[in-house]
Amino acid sequence: MTATTTPAPTIAKAPGRVPLLGHVIQLLTRPREFFNGLRDSGDVVTIGLGPARAYVVNNPALVHQILTKDVRKLDKGVAYEKSAPFLGDGLLNSSEPTHMAHRRLLQPAFHHHRIADYSRHMREAVAERTARWRDGQTLRLDQEIHGYAVTVVCRALFSSGLGDTVADEVENSLPVLLEGVKRRIAFPVGWLEKLPTPANRRFERARERLGSTLGGVIREYQRVGGEEGDLMALLLAARATDDSPAPDEGTPSGHGRTYRLTDEQIHDEAMALFLGGVETARDVLSWACHLLAEHPDVQAELAAEVDRVLAGGRALGHDVLPELDLTRRVLNEALRLYPPAWLLTRRTLTDLDLAGHHVPPGQNVLFSLYTIQRDPGIYARPDAFEPDRWAGAAGAALPRTSFLPFGAGNRGCIGEPFAWEEMLIFLAAVTHDWTLHSVPGHRIRPARSPMLSPRDLPMTVRARKHP
Repeated sequence: MTATTTPAPTIAKAPGRVPLLGHVIQLLTRPREFFNGLRDSGDVVTIGLGPARAYVVNNPALVHQILTKDVRKLDKGVAYEKSAPFLGDGLLNSSEPTHMAHRRLLQPAFHHHRIADYSRHMREAVAERTARWRDGQTLRLDQEIHGYAVTVVCRALFSSGLGDTVADEVENSLPVLLEGVKRRIAFPVGWLEKLPTPANRRFERARERLGSTLGGVIREYQRVGGEEGDLMALLLAARATDDSPAPDEGTPSGHGRTYRLTDEQIHDEAMALFLGGVETARDVLSWACHLLAEHPDVQAELAAEVDRVLAGGRALGHDVLPELDLTRRVLNEALRLYPPAWLLTRRTLTDLDLAGHHVPPGQNVLFSLYTIQRDPGIYARPDAFEPDRWAGAAGAALPRTSFLPFGAGNRGCIGEPFAWEEMLIFLAAVTHDWTLHSVPGHRIRPARSPMLSPRDLPMTVRARKHP
């Protein structure tokens, strides 16, 4: 009898590939729809990033495998490579062993007692922002939230007050930099990035301005010092350990080398904190407020929860946040529908096996959290805003491999506790004192950006009456 072998699973190819351009047009003009359309093509599908090939992974279990079990078989990939000119080699971009050494270094900054300390900055920042609002005023709520998030991160990072100039530059430069990254991901041809096009010149000017501003503030901070407990003081004082050799830094030993962060490394970690603490919070809170305005029944229920928790003059702080169950579920649902970093990239370092699919070294691997978190096989009515899907036993039964807004494994977002504190305090404070109303006739659309942001979010705010 002749033995038979089971053929290896084939990898599907996405239709519509154009020679040299690949799928760049779809990636630039309708990226989320493009990835959604690949869901039913197979667990692994190849697409064209310009002339290069990339593997899109649609199966949530395989994505979880990449983020946990196979994490050392891949590096961060094209999105992080293209953002390196302004993010550098901080936690978002770095490879091992640097990543783990710096993660251990920064972990104390996100201990629960530190998060409780940061909540004071958050409460003060939202109070200052909303104090300027007027009953019946229509404002750009996404810009208000962005200003709040910048203030929060600056006060946590530079509690001595030296962060104001950085905050201004972050608000001006980050949108330009993120737009440049989007184009570089869709068509990753290095020589094109060196051409003196208007877009490339804007990108370089924004990168240089932000780097120069942040570098100047770090040097001034080193000169005058800061306050104990702020993030910049921690970065300046911290000592990291890893097992890799490095010229002019520390002394190798059997337990690795110990070294202080350089100014460049401090810059890179500060940029990672800005991107995570500002852009992520801005996007999630903007979508959450939009969804509440579109669902006034949920907004009223949420306001009643906040009123109940803060009854008797209780302060909105770290200690009361565990009682805000619906508030957390609203944010969970906003994160599911609109994950900020909706498209993640990796690049294989070795041969990778994905349920029988072979991916060779040096290949780009992509997965869309937007697609995974709207899978109708997991989520009933996947495009509907239903915070109650996260309640009770039904919520506990949802597979966590299909909900990954903060990643997973040792590369999961170190700032997740900070982000939750920042978002819960803002949403609770706003819904306690205001109701949010959409502007009639204005359609809210996602921006074409590496981050899943609303293009603009005008909203009318009305003051709530409290007895």
